[in-house]
Amino acid sequence: MIVKAFLLLAALVSCVVVLARGNGPQQRASHGSMVLAIIAVMFMPCLALVNHTIADILVYPILLAAIAAGALRAVALARPRLMLAVICGCGAGIGYFFVVNSRGYATVLTPEQTLTGLQHLDTLFHATIANMLVQSGHPSTGLDGFLPIKYHVLSHIWIGGMGRWLGVATLDSYYLVAQIIAIPLLLFSLITAGALLRRQGRGLADCALVTLVPLLLLMVADVWGWTSYLVSESYFVSLLLFLFAMPLLGELADQDAPLRLPVFALVIAGTPVLFAKISVGVIFWGATGFLLWRRLGLTVPNLIMLAVPIGLLVGLASMISSPDAGTYVRTLRPLSFVREYPQGALPNIVANFVLLYGAGRFWLSGSLAERRLAEWFALVAIGSLVPALLLDIAGGSAFYFANVGTFACIVFLTAYHAPTIERRKPWLARPSVVLALLVLVGLATNEKRSSPVRLALQFEELRARAHSLAGRGEVSPLSTVPAITALLAPGGRLRQEIAADVSRGPGARSIEILRSLGAGQMRKVAVFVSPDNRPFWTNFVDCRGDPLFVPAVLGVPMLKGLNPPEFKCARDLYYTTSLYREDAFSAVTSDDQLCARASGLGLDEVLILAGPDEGRRLSCAVPKR
Repeated sequence: MIVKAFLLLAALVSCVVVLARGNGPQQRASHGSMVLAIIAVMFMPCLALVNHTIADILVYPILLAAIAAGALRAVALARPRLMLAVICGCGAGIGYFFVVNSRGYATVLTPEQTLTGLQHLDTLFHATIANMLVQSGHPSTGLDGFLPIKYHVLSHIWIGGMGRWLGVATLDSYYLVAQIIAIPLLLFSLITAGALLRRQGRGLADCALVTLVPLLLLMVADVWGWTSYLVSESYFVSLLLFLFAMPLLGELADQDAPLRLPVFALVIAGTPVLFAKISVGVIFWGATGFLLWRRLGLTVPNLIMLAVPIGLLVGLASMISSPDAGTYVRTLRPLSFVREYPQGALPNIVANFVLLYGAGRFWLSGSLAERRLAEWFALVAIGSLVPALLLDIAGGSAFYFANVGTFACIVFLTAYHAPTIERRKPWLARPSVVLALLVLVGLATNEKRSSPVRLALQFEELRARAHSLAGRGEVSPLSTVPAITALLAPGGRLRQEIAADVSRGPGARSIEILRSLGAGQMRKVAVFVSPDNRPFWTNFVDCRGDPLFVPAVLGVPMLKGLNPPEFKCARDLYYTTSLYREDAFSAVTSDDQLCARASGLGLDEVLILAGPDEGRRLSCAVPKR
């Protein structure tokens, strides 16, 4: 599984290494083929959702051919500092491992945290949607049949399809795909955008700076701001496609460059950007539509010709995937994001104003093509700022507007201002100086500095919770170093003890019983958990996670799956429980009533879970005559 994941990442990087090579100062080769290849390779493993064998037959030769071509090109481009780059990359990988996993969303502890009721509800919620899509084809959380929800599900389809191709459970794919493929690809796309937006000879001259400068700027933003781009799968999937498409904008801005292939590639890239995250897609298409209008001529017919298809695409995406659950624009309420979430708001707002200022200066001194690009960046900044400054969006989700401008600012500074510093102050732009600054800024960031301790605390919490659910009382606490050592040694004694405790808990026992009854192997089947099954309904620390547990792990819908009223669990809009009918909570129900409800929802079998070790199958299918 890990080999397959790394093969895909290597193939995606190779697409850039090979197809971006015709970019000399006198050449006008398009990056369209590179963008199309990235999208094709990235989504090709999702063929496993149709047929796993066919997917492997088609995917493996393409991945291996891309990697071989990329390796040959990399050898030709090898520089003396290659080993230093490899060492720095490994160090960054270790650092990001702790940072991402310390956030407590989709982590290496997710399988055990889910069974013991500690998993963050966001990850559980998204894994539920992905698993329902993979197993039954329904965009639903499955808490009472297949009640559909509107959501930007492209990332769920991609991660679920990747899990099927890798041969792992959908819940596991949420941390494996993110940490092995998506997050490294996001950082690589940021580097790629800054390197390729300007033609060679006009950008950074030192190849090490091409990598180090955007990462340093990202680290500076991280000192004060949120790093939610590392844990929101819909956002990082949309954002990495956004960044890979940015080199095409230079071609749109250049009046002499061919138009057909870049526009086609932008449509192919911009559509999944929109369906993966509405906020990123709206900003992307708003700015790109204006750039196209500038290229074609600022006439009314051209405006209509562009506005109609873009408006239809954005409208269709909003109609299909504008969330029923999650973020809602509540009202026009200026500065609510700043007042409620200053740490998430202020750094991004500052970055957007830096981008606006830089774009303005660039517009005053640039050529016609550079002015058009400056306008695109200015529109991205405005599109990021307006929702963050004026709208009240639930849960701090204005971040996913504001942070788009931050990434655009990093690309802009890397492409257009860092080369000026490199020429005027070469001592400041030496790779060793930038690398030292990068390390210092990273260590100055509290989140990065404390991430090993926070991950160790999660491990300790899991150990204590598993021990308690297994009925073994309390455990003596571990310090940070032993906890991290035990975490990184899966075959060690402590990990074996935790695994044994987890298997004795009600979560693992319930899943084992349901699997023995055929859950996950049959279609048109649902699970009903008796209201008397107290171990099930008290398994999660946050009771809102209990209804999502079975759909997230098995991809099987619940029947009357909301928490029994006696537990007084709040019905939550974000996790869709408030969208279900009042009779969707678990209550004492006869077999005839269960079958009547199941048949009305198009289900033939009900698996009844009366206790962690007690279950039976109820057939509701009408026999054929």
